[in-house]
Parts: sequence; C-alpha cells; structure tokens
Amino acid sequence: MIPEYVKREAKKELARRYFYDYCQYQFPNLYKADRTYLKEVCIKIQEFVEQNEKRFLVINLPPRFLKSLTGTNLVEWLFGKNNKLKVMTGSYNETLSTTFARKVRDTIDEAPSQGIEVYNSLFPNTKVKYGQASKSLWSLDGSGQDNYLATSPTGTATGFGANYIIIDDIIKNADEAYNQLILDKIWDWFTNTMLSRTEGDDW
Repeated sequence: MIPEYVKREAKKELARRYFYDYCQYQFPNLYKADRTYLKEVCIKIQEFVEQNEKRFLVINLPPRFLKSLTGTNLVEWLFGKNNKLKVMTGSYNETLSTTFARKVRDTIDEAPSQGIEVYNSLFPNTKVKYGQASKSLWSLDGSGQDNYLATSPTGTATGFGANYIIIDDIIKNADEAYNQLILDKIWDWFTNTMLSRTEGDDW
C-alpha cells in the first residue's frame, strides 16, 4: 500500500512538470481522462513552450470547450516554473482581459488553508508582489519587474514587453467575425502593437 501523502506528493510533482497534470490537479472534474482533446491540447502547448521552435501556436475549439480556462492555467503554470517571465494577454475588451488577469492573480495569491491544497502548495516561490497587484497589471515578488499585463485592441501595451502573448476571445460575436473593417483593425493591432512587444531570443 502506498501512503496517501506519497500519492499527493507524486501528483504535485507531476503537476509541476507537466501542463496537463497541472490542469488535472487544479480541476480534476473538468480535465477528465475521457476528454482526450484536452490532454492533446495541453501536450501541444507544452511542446510549443519547451521546444521553442515556432513563433505561433493557434488553437481552435468550439465555445465552452475550456479554451479560456486552459489559457489561465497556462499562465499560472508558466509563472510557477519561472517567476521572471513576462506575460501579456489580449481579449476583445478590457473587462474580459481583466477577468483573465484577475483569475490568474487570485489563484497565485490564494492563502493556504488546512486540508486544502492551493497554488502555493505547488509553487511556493511564486507570489504576487504586495502593493503591485492591480487587476490588469501586476508583479511577482522578487522579479523586479511587472510580470503580467492584460489589454485589448482599445487598451494599451506601451512600455511592456512579454515572453509570451496569449490572445483569447478577440472577436466578440458573429457580427464582428463578418465585419471586414473590424477584422482589419484586429489584425493591425495584433501585428503592429502586440507583436512589437515580444521579448526573448526566440523572437
């Protein structure tokens, strides 16, 4: 018989190493074994992050297939592995992008409680910096820089560089999807604003 605490620690170590295991660790009722597409998505994302061979990764899934949740999980996992990273996310408006940012921030900042495993149990060295944790722009303790910025095509990215940029729900609805003027504006924002913020040798 393997003691329960050994099983728990093994799951935690797997969650630190593998993105899919992290998602399962945080949301076991959503990242189920029979949802094989989620495992495939997570594996592709981790390969993209670790192989560092390609500039873009595009994931297309229907609504309500956990794309946004997987995106927030990714930022949490990346910060857990390296709290010096800088991440920027973009959505179709400030409200949505800020919601994304707040979810990541609050997960990292959740206080440990007896009998309940939280983010800090996995990544104790990744903490939100006190006094620099607004909803859309915040820092991690010890990084010496702003680590996260949430923005939109009508927002700003001036002065912020990023190792990773995540675009999620950038088109609001079907009307926008069929409006060429709006599509052109979004493309211009992506190519001229967001891509100019990239940092790192791979860019």
